Amino acid sequence: MPTLNIQETRDLLQKFDFRQLFTESLGWSHARGQKPVVWQKNDKQGQRVMIAQLAGVAVFEVTTDDGSIPNTTTCRALANDISQLHYENLLIFVDAARTQSLWLYVKREGRKAYPREHWYFKGQPGDLFLSKLSAMVVDLSEFDNDGNIEVTKVARKLKDALDVERVTKRFYGEFYEEHLRFVELIEGIANRRDQEWYASIVLNRLMFIYFLQEKFFINRGEKRYLQRNLEDSRKRGANRYYAEFLKALFFEGFAKPESERSDTARALLGEIKYLNGGLFLEHRIENENPNIRIPDEAFETLFDLFDRYSWNLNDTPGGDDNEISPDVLGYIFEKYINQKAFGAYYTRPEITEYLCEQTIYRLILSRLADGTLPGPERRFETMGDVLLNLDADLCRKLLLVLREMSVLDPACGSGAFLVAAMKTLINLYAAVFGKIRVLNDTNLRNELKKFEREHANISYGIKKTIITDNLFGVDVMEEATEIAKLRLFLALVASAESGKVEQLEPLPNIDFNILAGNSLIGLMRVNDDEFNRRQNNLFIKPYRQLLDEKNRLIDNYRHATAYGEDLRKMRDDIAKLKAEATATLNELLHEEFKRLKIQFEQATWDDKKNAEGKPQKRPVKLADLEALHPFHWGYEFDEIINKRGGFDVILTNPPWEIFKPQAKEFFAEHSDLVTKNKMNIKEFEKEQAKLLKQKDVREAWLEYQSRFPHVSLYYRNATQYKNQISVVNGKKAGTDINLYKLFVEQCFNLLRKDGRCGIIVPTGIYSDLGTKQLREVLFSECTVSSLMAFSNEKFIFEGVDHRFKFCLLTLAKGGGTDSFTAAFRFDPRVAIKPSELAGFLHNKSEHFTISVPLVRRLSPDSLSVMEFKNEMDVSIAEKMLRFPLLGEKIEGKWNLVLTREFDMTNDSHLFKTSPGKGRLPLYEGKMMNQFAHLLAEPRYWIEEKEGRRNLLGKNEKDDEQKLDYQDYRMGFRRIGRNTDNRTLISTVLPKNFFASESFNFSSGRRLTYPELLLLTSLLNSTVLDYSLRQRVSANLNMFYVYQLPVPRLTEQDKEFAPIVERAAKLICTTPEFDDLAKEVGLGSHLDGVTDEAERARLRAELDGMIAHLYGLTEEEFGYILTTFPLVSQAVKDAALQAYRAFAPNPDDRMLAELIAAGESARLEFKAAARWNAFKQAKDDAMKDNIVYGVAAFLNSREGGALVIGIGNDGTVSGLEDDFRAVNPQKPGRDSYELFLRNLLSDALGGEHSHWYEISFHQLNGREVCRIAVNPAPKPVYVKGEMYIRNGNQKRKLTAQEAVAYEKQRWS
Repeated sequence: MPTLNIQETRDLLQKFDFRQLFTESLGWSHARGQKPVVWQKNDKQGQRVMIAQLAGVAVFEVTTDDGSIPNTTTCRALANDISQLHYENLLIFVDAARTQSLWLYVKREGRKAYPREHWYFKGQPGDLFLSKLSAMVVDLSEFDNDGNIEVTKVARKLKDALDVERVTKRFYGEFYEEHLRFVELIEGIANRRDQEWYASIVLNRLMFIYFLQEKFFINRGEKRYLQRNLEDSRKRGANRYYAEFLKALFFEGFAKPESERSDTARALLGEIKYLNGGLFLEHRIENENPNIRIPDEAFETLFDLFDRYSWNLNDTPGGDDNEISPDVLGYIFEKYINQKAFGAYYTRPEITEYLCEQTIYRLILSRLADGTLPGPERRFETMGDVLLNLDADLCRKLLLVLREMSVLDPACGSGAFLVAAMKTLINLYAAVFGKIRVLNDTNLRNELKKFEREHANISYGIKKTIITDNLFGVDVMEEATEIAKLRLFLALVASAESGKVEQLEPLPNIDFNILAGNSLIGLMRVNDDEFNRRQNNLFIKPYRQLLDEKNRLIDNYRHATAYGEDLRKMRDDIAKLKAEATATLNELLHEEFKRLKIQFEQATWDDKKNAEGKPQKRPVKLADLEALHPFHWGYEFDEIINKRGGFDVILTNPPWEIFKPQAKEFFAEHSDLVTKNKMNIKEFEKEQAKLLKQKDVREAWLEYQSRFPHVSLYYRNATQYKNQISVVNGKKAGTDINLYKLFVEQCFNLLRKDGRCGIIVPTGIYSDLGTKQLREVLFSECTVSSLMAFSNEKFIFEGVDHRFKFCLLTLAKGGGTDSFTAAFRFDPRVAIKPSELAGFLHNKSEHFTISVPLVRRLSPDSLSVMEFKNEMDVSIAEKMLRFPLLGEKIEGKWNLVLTREFDMTNDSHLFKTSPGKGRLPLYEGKMMNQFAHLLAEPRYWIEEKEGRRNLLGKNEKDDEQKLDYQDYRMGFRRIGRNTDNRTLISTVLPKNFFASESFNFSSGRRLTYPELLLLTSLLNSTVLDYSLRQRVSANLNMFYVYQLPVPRLTEQDKEFAPIVERAAKLICTTPEFDDLAKEVGLGSHLDGVTDEAERARLRAELDGMIAHLYGLTEEEFGYILTTFPLVSQAVKDAALQAYRAFAPNPDDRMLAELIAAGESARLEFKAAARWNAFKQAKDDAMKDNIVYGVAAFLNSREGGALVIGIGNDGTVSGLEDDFRAVNPQKPGRDSYELFLRNLLSDALGGEHSHWYEISFHQLNGREVCRIAVNPAPKPVYVKGEMYIRNGNQKRKLTAQEAVAYEKQRWS
């Protein structure tokens, strides 16, 4: 077969000598006598020249006059023109500097054209292009006797080289389908799970070998080695490829050096580099199933798939992630494996790299400064500062830290974090080695020379060292650990230069670095005495001796350079030693289950009832525990756990699932109907009942359910998980077991003191009540450094619901947390795209500091962290904390107790679907909104007697005592997402309504009716809603509401009455609220407000008043309004305008002081100018009193002020009724002022209007009007009569008195 001179081709590529490349390296013909041809397309022009040809297939080099490379449209248009002359062609567009090139090939199928573009830049690693060019090589053997070659053969070469697809979801889909097909073609394995697993094993091996093939590492750089041997095998007979060739390639070619291979294998395989590394040792499945058969057709379609895609063979930074690379392969592996079974979701490199920097870098900075390393302490702010200041001392310190560092992923999946950690460590090693070369330090330089002698490629050597000595992983799925090892091997061989097979070393033996097991179940540390007591055999060594022997064997295995059989024997000896110890360790774990009194609960089926029966309890058996695959950390990683105190760094993305039977997931495996996303509960229950009639499904369901209870009890009671249960306000909270919570605590257990952890978890870690105790550990026993939270709106994690919210948490074990860096991005309008991840994580302008003392003040019971977005959020929170939290009990003030009534599931037997005598409606959340009720008709009713019996319980007698449901009570919806229009939805519930679990409501009739209205108004305010939205995601647990800072206003507070008055008008709009209306002075529901415009005004005023109550500035309140993106701008503008209207000013304060002093010779109070509150009607006498009062001040020597909206006793009654009495259509200041001016002008004459001013003010949240009056320059009469001030009253003068007063006053 034609081969490529790799070095010559690489050199010509770098020189951009494409003519020589084709004619000398690839064997094409010279294009003699070809002159440049001028071309012009769109707004571009330039020249093209044919540089090579073969059988009519032409290669052109294309340039432009301005030296640039044309846009896609122009390039394709030019290719179309050239195809008229040369149907098959390749165009190479080159810039003037000859540093960039675009290779354009158009695949043609009938009338359809498929352009394929490939870029090559000067300095770009050439491996990928070498792989493409190798398909275009021709040699003499391909020409016929007349020296010709078929045009179709040459066209095929172009197609093979350049018609490759980018790695897109199409590839993942095709690979998944190929995997499924491959499984079905495997014979000789009885167990279906093993059959699927073995398909993955073979595919993994073949992808690795194909990768080597693309790097020219196989059989002297043979490009189609696998495919050619498949063709040769078929010539020898059908279906012999796997049995004869692949097994020889796996277990002799790569597993043994050439000298150890059989003669048959050497002849069959050609030149194959011995690699070892465990990947090509026989797998358990192969040992247990010696007669495995796979037909040739399985491999033909697989190789066809591989051939269609472009492989990126260099893992240096800047590689194109759109091509198959070691990194992207991780994504492929995780996509075709069952995600649910693995709990595997592809973790993007931006996330893994960020967490590596936040943990590995911080650990190194800490070690350099803590005085534990030889030499002086060295303190730096960043790793960049360290690398800028590298000297001999720092190089020694860094090498010491790097060699000792242990990095663990306890849920490693396909190894994304391990690969990321390797890359982070590579950069540090490379920087240190680079610096050593220029340092004049003999010892360091000798150390580097020794390393270079041991490794032909220093990058390969660094990676091998890191993989062997620094990286550790555990996963419950053994298949996942195999993939993790494969990814590391791929990343390792990618560092060797293409074609330089001598740079390849045997792969590291990491079978005991990356292990299969259940990270959450097992012994953390082992008691030597207990272990030894269980050894009945006198010849069995003590535990410590067994450990030392195991550790020695594993260390030898990791660093072994021995070949095949010796390595296999070493591995088998270790496995035998571990099996013996594991049996005893499992017995110790069994004793732990007994000590905790945990029993196995076997699910049963009651044939008589044809339903699930009562679980049968029995003691937990040893076999039950073995089925859990416990992982005994103290034994497996003895030197790290027991001698070093734990791992230095833990990086992980653990499963995020509740640990309990998931019926829908289980039955989805047995019915396509169950996979319907929109299937409701009734539909599901019907399908489930149908499936359970099948005996095999029923037995599987019972077995599935039996897996959970005993394990759940272990998680709840084991000492290593003592922080899983939280107590909030005296009650246990969040008792569901979530795997991520267990992993957080397990990571804490596995870290050494000052070790660092970076973990991806749901946002519940900082907000849910059930994680309160974990937060206490994080704040008190760890140093939390950062918390970066964002939503999955743009599918950062594919396969996870877009509404899911998660965070990146980094911490150090030990110390305590005073403050930490945080960022939150949940607004769907600015949701983070995958391409924006790195910017968000590193953009310090989006980050801010949260104080833990502030968290404790805001959430003393739950320690929930509010989702602040910036420093203003923090400032507002500080202001709001001037008021007590709603859950605090305060003597002399009203206090709140919240409760719930009827559960929609447990109490459903009480629900009736129609009304009837003695039945009361069941109120549900969807029936109400803020300040509104009965937005929907009830769905259910409950017999009052049955409801009372249920509420009182078994131990309390029904003496017709008054219960909560028989009075008004404040209630709020329990479900409210922080991304909804509004989250906190509250109202007052009518009497004689039962409430469903969708409500939390006030209990015990501890609040007066005015206090109920006050509390409802506060909870409905945008200020408190904003505060709550920073704490919750969907469930408004009552404890979150208890943690809201709420002013406990009483009737003595000036702000109390205005708020209550407005709330009453909003709520009391139907007859059910007449008692409430009467109690608070509204009258009846007829005085409530139903006009939507007027209701909007009242709500806006409440928002503005409450913002002032909390002392917020206009900027702060305006900012709060922006956090409600779904609320209409008109509503937000109205609230802000109301805020401004209620803003206190000096005149308001001065007027309030005057009013407080009472009426005087210069001050008179009037309740209204038009509306008589006693008569509840308009009253003309009210108008006359205003005129007489103003006239009296005009006639006085000093003038004065008449204030409307104030009662005789100085109580601020406000002008709302008067506004409506004056102008029902447009009540407000403008129409009221016009009314007064007309009134006074008509009664007193227009010439006197210069001597008084009308202004409006806010007092205690209510509008009042002041008419400030100056002394008139001449007498003022009203209907021929004179009024004057007499002390704090006005008085009408007789005619004689008027004459005398006029002479005295104006003489």
